[in-house]
Amino acid sequence: MTGTVRRARVGFALFALVTVGGGWLFVVLDRATGQLTGTGSAVSADGSTSGQGLWIVVPALTALVLFLVSRDGAGPLGMTPRVPVRWFAFATLFFPVLAVGCVAAAAVSGVATFTPGLPGSVATVLGFLVVKNVLEEFVFRGYGTRTAMALGLRGVMPHVLVGAVWGLWHLPLYLVWMSPADLRAATTLPLAWYVPLFLLGITALAVLYGELRVWTGSIWPGVVLHTVSGALTLSLMTGGHLRFTGPGEVLFGLSPASVASMIVCGGTGLYLLRRRTGRSGRGGRQPRDLAMPTAMGPSSGSATFDRA
Repeated sequence: MTGTVRRARVGFALFALVTVGGGWLFVVLDRATGQLTGTGSAVSADGSTSGQGLWIVVPALTALVLFLVSRDGAGPLGMTPRVPVRWFAFATLFFPVLAVGCVAAAAVSGVATFTPGLPGSVATVLGFLVVKNVLEEFVFRGYGTRTAMALGLRGVMPHVLVGAVWGLWHLPLYLVWMSPADLRAATTLPLAWYVPLFLLGITALAVLYGELRVWTGSIWPGVVLHTVSGALTLSLMTGGHLRFTGPGEVLFGLSPASVASMIVCGGTGLYLLRRRTGRSGRGGRQPRDLAMPTAMGPSSGSATFDRA
């Protein structure tokens, strides 16, 4: 095992421990200080507690500290905005196209109703989501993906690992902090069904977001994709513009828990992964991405962190 792999594994383990365990520690802190939970909003900071604020800030600070002190050789945090315009175009258009397809399929199948009124709803949540998603993408793609890619794992496994941490990090939000009204607007499924589907779906999403990070060397296309998808989903669902019936939400829902989201997002991520590893394996020009050392040194399918 190389020194880079060893240091990356220690760093990722500490990162995962703080990120996943910290949320529940902050829930305990809220209750110990008498703060009211279960009043948070998915579209603003209204009703948030101190613990909920720490839930997103502490992982970001942890990622920054680990990056500065670990010297793991896994590369930078991907804060550069120097990304080809086509990637920002992809990030902007991907989810609206997916949403139109899902809503149309659900409406034609008779398992959803759509009420116009979207533009105003998007505007009300956009500012909140931009701030939140910059922090979230910094944590999970800026540090998480760049470190996971240095663990010596092959293929899709670095993204699966990040997806597992990313999904578990969300659980205090859904199970404790989010208000029942917002939760009911976000999903009609019982939590016993929604949580496993969500964890599976967000792992599929992690493949897409992770590959965006790897191909571009930057978190910013992911911030754009995350913000556009969040604004559309939250405004459609919490604004009452889109209502599913029967199996509609599981099949065509816009959240990560739907079959459509898993297939399209996960499939697109795997396509990008296949193109990247196939390209470097043929000796062609590699994408601008992360170092992927293994215990035996860089693999033939790896790419360098140096920007082209």
